[in-house]
Amino acid sequence: MNTAKLKILAIDDGEDNLAALNSAVAHAFPGACFFSATNGPKGIELALAEDPDIILLDIVMPEMDGFEVCRRLKADTRLKHIPIVFLTALKPDQEICAKAFEAGAEAFILKPLELWELAVQLRAMLKIKAANILQRDEHELLGVMVAQRTRELADELAAREKALESSKKSEELFRTIFTEAPMGIALIDSLTGHIYEVNRMFASIVGRTMEQMLDIDWMSITHPDDVQKDLDNMALLNTGKQHGFQMEKRYLKPDGTVVWVNMTIAPLKIGDKSNPRHLCLVEDKTAARAAGQEKLILEEQFRQSQKMETAGRLAGGIAHDFNNILAAILAYSEFLLKSLDKTDPRRLDAEEISKAGLRAAALTRQLLAFSRKQILQPKVLDINLIILGVQSMLKRLIGENIKLTAVTCTMPALVKADPGYLEQVLLNLCVNARDAMPKGGKITIESSIVLMDKASIHRNGTIEPGNYVMLAVTDTGCGMSAETQSHIFEPFFTTKPHDKGTGLGLSTVHGIVKQSGGHILVYSEEGNGAVFKVYLSQIIGEAEIDEQPVVIKKSFTGDGTVLVVDDDISVRTPVRRALVQNGFTVLEAASAEEALAICKRHKNHINLLLTDMLLPKMDGLELAGRLKAIRPEIKVIFMSGYTDQTIIEKGLLDSERNFIQKPFTFDVLLRKTREALCAPPPPPTVLKSG
Repeated sequence: MNTAKLKILAIDDGEDNLAALNSAVAHAFPGACFFSATNGPKGIELALAEDPDIILLDIVMPEMDGFEVCRRLKADTRLKHIPIVFLTALKPDQEICAKAFEAGAEAFILKPLELWELAVQLRAMLKIKAANILQRDEHELLGVMVAQRTRELADELAAREKALESSKKSEELFRTIFTEAPMGIALIDSLTGHIYEVNRMFASIVGRTMEQMLDIDWMSITHPDDVQKDLDNMALLNTGKQHGFQMEKRYLKPDGTVVWVNMTIAPLKIGDKSNPRHLCLVEDKTAARAAGQEKLILEEQFRQSQKMETAGRLAGGIAHDFNNILAAILAYSEFLLKSLDKTDPRRLDAEEISKAGLRAAALTRQLLAFSRKQILQPKVLDINLIILGVQSMLKRLIGENIKLTAVTCTMPALVKADPGYLEQVLLNLCVNARDAMPKGGKITIESSIVLMDKASIHRNGTIEPGNYVMLAVTDTGCGMSAETQSHIFEPFFTTKPHDKGTGLGLSTVHGIVKQSGGHILVYSEEGNGAVFKVYLSQIIGEAEIDEQPVVIKKSFTGDGTVLVVDDDISVRTPVRRALVQNGFTVLEAASAEEALAICKRHKNHINLLLTDMLLPKMDGLELAGRLKAIRPEIKVIFMSGYTDQTIIEKGLLDSERNFIQKPFTFDVLLRKTREALCAPPPPPTVLKSG
């Protein structure tokens, strides 16, 4: 009969099953009419209304199971000639078969549906229906009706031929999909692992040609560490303990490159049981996995930067407050030393107080370096010259049992940095390397020009593309674990005994490099030494020539009025006392407002403003700006135990003569004061407030 008139009724309580049946029927019998019902009573009603050619019937349904529905359909004389095919997800045993055929069913189809099996069964049912109709017609109809049914059979045969043609086209479509699919597909022997067929994408993923793929098995292209897990899953599949599986695994290309994939395995119901096969689908996840790793690095980088920023704020705050205390300790120890005769036994005590204060001041400078709050005087310099300049000092520092080698690049390695602090970076890295080699070894200092053509993501920040000067310090010491490397730049972290280190050396290096706009990376393994690499942006031009310092006559005596402004009386009092003892007239104020009031009522000249950077309500920068408006000739020296680098970036502290770092000795205070007063007046400028 003509499939354009073919009617198929499906009775199943599963909506998904009905949708799959509808799609399969449309594919196998184009033009056929498909009806469906979700329970037995509705199915019987629809069968009476539509007179279908074939009925597909589920066994397990609520209200009325498939056996009862079948019995009722076959009991109706109007429907008894219609073939009924049971649908079942379980292989029917003897009892189910007996009940089905007793109810009147003609065949079974197993779920999930295989398109070819459905097509074969339905064509067989058409033959059964035709035979049923012929038998009925022989008893009930005249010969003319027999002829008519014969013509219908001819139409049916024509429809079958058309269906076969459609099946051929479907096979061609499947072949195209298999070949051109955007994911890897392979047909593999489940027992031997031999690859029967593979598409282009699969071959491309594993880096081989399609011809090469047909001469190998999956084990030979799988990473050795993943083979056993794959074999265990295949064993479960072959014994029926699992129906397919998914796993993440690694393939190896011929050159050893690792390819990460998501693999899905599904058994195929083709071939005999002695030669089972399965379908393998693979999706290349290498790029996605790399992106995931990059995301993890960025997240860790963010956490690290937050931790370092928090530690930096804490360290900077401690240094600021501690520097004010140290300023008083150093000042009064100097007063005490000047008041004691060299033969006085108490002088040794005073000297020890001064030495302890200076050691503490050195520690606070390291804290300021870590927190990136120290004042830098950057200039364009050649790192090659810095390395050569400190080489002899480093040799004395690291000892004779360690060989020091310096390898500088052939062209100037120009950067903009503070030369003193850059020397400190080299010093601290070499001392750290020395301590990692107690039995001797080798330290190599190297400079080179490096081009970063793409962003480099690492734990301590991302290096953007550009030209850099790299300063590297490599040692052959004991190396570090990954856990140690994650803490080395934190303040007070050290693996040395408590009496051998402060834990501030590398944190100081980190702070100086970061404040200089650079990056620092470390590579190390336990037992294999370490290399620290500092990257600073390359400068094009020429190195700056050091200016000659201002010459101060030794006979210079204090002459002039100095306005001292500091909200901490423990700093302000000894500063005033030292200046007065050296011939200066001193005015003092505890705030910016008080300083402005003094300037307005003081009739004589005020030669110098010596002010703390951090003051309540109005900072030292704003105060200096306001005083310049009142007294343009006044010189200014800023002092602080805690100052931000943005002050230099604004051009407000353009040389070391107008800034003094707390804590300071009186010699430094007097030298800075005399330099400021003896320096020629600067060109007219407008001071900006912070």
